Amino acid sequence: PEAAALAARLTAEVAREEAEAPTPAPVGVGPDDSLWDDGQLPLFPLQPPRSGRELLTDHVLAMICCAAIDTAGAAPGLDWLDGPTLLVSGERAVDLAPRVHSLVEDGDPEPLRDWLTGLGVRPEKPVRLV
Repeated sequence: PEAAALAARLTAEVAREEAEAPTPAPVGVGPDDSLWDDGQLPLFPLQPPRSGRELLTDHVLAMICCAAIDTAGAAPGLDWLDGPTLLVSGERAVDLAPRVHSLVEDGDPEPLRDWLTGLGVRPEKPVRLV
């Protein structure tokens, strides 16, 4: 229930930010409007809006990565296909995302708690957001 409430709050916050975002300038106002004849089509296909649970999963994953970097000596990494990743002892932490999904979707903290304990992340130490 707490995860659902938090996911709903994140969804509402994203909707509020999107409503407050400035509208883009109309196409065809600049000097190079002859180069664009696509009739205001987006350059990339639009992605469906993300659900509150997806946003919650991303936020929890980001906090776990910050804690691992701050207290356990992990390092941020970048994969050319998947984007940001967490490096633990020079290797990609591929087993982290399923554990976070287990926490958010099923409410089961044990797999993530075991992973954090095995890595040496100290839960009592606050995370520094620098």
